[in-house]
Amino acid sequence: MRIIAQLTSAKVRRDDISIVCENAHMTKKPIISDVRDRQRAWIDQIRDKFDESYAGIARKSGVAPSTVVRFMNDEAATHSLSATTEAKIAAAFNVKPAAKPALEPISDFNRVPVIGYVQAGVFQHGFSQDYPTEFVSVSPDHRYPSLPRVAFRVRGDSMDLLYPEGTIVLAVRISDLAREPKTGEKVVVIRQTNGDQEATIKQIEIKEDGKVVLWPRSSNPEFSAAIVLPSMSDLIEMPDNGCLPEYWIEGVIIQSIRPE
Repeated sequence: MRIIAQLTSAKVRRDDISIVCENAHMTKKPIISDVRDRQRAWIDQIRDKFDESYAGIARKSGVAPSTVVRFMNDEAATHSLSATTEAKIAAAFNVKPAAKPALEPISDFNRVPVIGYVQAGVFQHGFSQDYPTEFVSVSPDHRYPSLPRVAFRVRGDSMDLLYPEGTIVLAVRISDLAREPKTGEKVVVIRQTNGDQEATIKQIEIKEDGKVVLWPRSSNPEFSAAIVLPSMSDLIEMPDNGCLPEYWIEGVIIQSIRPE
């Protein structure tokens, strides 16, 4: 299937955007456990230096004895001391707070190609580039960890309640998603007229009778009419004979980067 005109006419091939799949899984460190271990070692240092019990440390710091005693003795606990409690203990014994580890640079961002623009809510020619020259750096999306993404810039005010002009939207292809869009999702829709293909963004609603409504979401009354289509099958099932329907859904918007 196409990525908006390949997603359809953008000559972006799967191998061209394979970089998007790199580092798709973030390695999560046990941050809370690290903080807890650091604070417990810190409390023990205070106990040894000032010859105080855990309850005595708590009382001199103005906190409930159980706060420190349970924190130090309950091996099943997983919480850490609050910043307020840590500050009270540090002030009471005139010591520095528990040492904090240096921040580690984030290195798991993905580069997603910006392959063109869409005029949200309005079908527009010239939405895709043959060869993207711009990329955006975004964190992995753990809902779709292995799916390639492409990005588009939004023009106009015809979807401004959701995507103000200048917003960058990221999409995954329906063929990669392997499911139908759901009510409330925003989709990239292609319209073909006399062989020409145009793209837009709409919010989808699926009626009980199976009809599909594609809504603009605009503060401009000029853009209020929805597109009503008979069924979802007409929108996502591509015939093998090269004959394309008038409308079809290319992708689902999964993320947006908006200007302030």
